[in-house]
Amino acid sequence: MKNRTIITLDLYGTLVDWKYTINSFLNFLGINPEDFFKQEIEEIKEYKPYSLVLKNVLKKIMGERYKEEYGEALIYYFAKSPPFPDTVLGLMKLKEKARLGIISNTEKRLIKITLTGIEEFFDWIVTAEDTGFYKPNKNAFLKAYEIMGLDPKEVIHVSSYLNYDLLPAEQIVKKTILLDRYGFEWKCKVNNLLEILKILE
Repeated sequence: MKNRTIITLDLYGTLVDWKYTINSFLNFLGINPEDFFKQEIEEIKEYKPYSLVLKNVLKKIMGERYKEEYGEALIYYFAKSPPFPDTVLGLMKLKEKARLGIISNTEKRLIKITLTGIEEFFDWIVTAEDTGFYKPNKNAFLKAYEIMGLDPKEVIHVSSYLNYDLLPAEQIVKKTILLDRYGFEWKCKVNNLLEILKILE
């Protein structure tokens, strides 16, 4: 078991489509999703519960229009982000070849909802609530691998994001892989989770 490949993955935007559910709700409220996500990046520089991050960003954008129930609804839609079409089958096949973990910029109560039905694929699930740091802070990775009891130099990390994940992680782990969801370029890129199997051969 110890000799099996170890892969850690980002969750939101990599395995589940958080922008799909959030964008739908923001559009319903008359908010430009791009404005929301730009503000979200600014809000996660220091650790605070991610549910509070979501509410704070919505408050700043909506101003006097904001109501507490809007914030609670946004958290619900975030937590209910659906898997991408390749996610479940990809995890099933990867689990045959590797031990899998998640490193996510969220909190435990939300990730539990998101992973309902697919949590058995993962040997480790670590959130910003566990580490006290948000990615792209390198400490988010270092603390996560410490919690997992892993040597980072034995880990492959997979994400759809360069700035949040791959740029900081490549200085820490054995290998980084871009799962192409948004058209970014990276030295090692796959179009879906199943293509990672070829890299493991």
